[in-house]
Amino acid sequence: MPRSVTLPVLRFDAAPPREGPSRTLDLLVLDQVRIDAWDRVLFLECGDGWVVEEAWRRMGKGYVCGLSLSPQLIEVAVRLRGVPGRVEFKTWGGDSLPLPDRSFDRVIVCVPWGAYREPATVLGEMARVLRPGGDAYVLEAGVSTAVLRRLLADASLTDVAEHRCETVPQRHNDGAIPVVIRARRRGSS
Repeated sequence: MPRSVTLPVLRFDAAPPREGPSRTLDLLVLDQVRIDAWDRVLFLECGDGWVVEEAWRRMGKGYVCGLSLSPQLIEVAVRLRGVPGRVEFKTWGGDSLPLPDRSFDRVIVCVPWGAYREPATVLGEMARVLRPGGDAYVLEAGVSTAVLRRLLADASLTDVAEHRCETVPQRHNDGAIPVVIRARRRGSS
């Protein structure tokens, strides 16, 4: 099992694959995502790739990519869940995503957005890789949604909707109820 790795881009360590209540939160987030059969879906900080594989199962025919700052977790994900051309995993450096512009229909962040030291950079990169009309899904827990809404607007992500995950059996350390924020990339160029 991989060890915890300190990553300078996140405010916490990359931990070994998650189990239990964290899987429940992954499912609650995934339940909020509209995925169509031929979509291209990107997950940021996908852990051991479990949620990426689950999304692919739900969509049937599309492409799913999981990124992580941790080479160790990506190694586990590739070994356990990789399917070339359909379910792929890559590492990234935390600043720019190693993907072409406008290449995904959905982008899902699997850690609370406030975990990033430079969340505006990550949101800007999410908007860059989203196709016009594509959706970004961000997990928020205990941080002001007003600040997040401003950052989303600055990244050209609008039409914001929120879903509170009231049924999560274990809340975050501060007792906050997680919220899934969906924002759409503006349809024009």
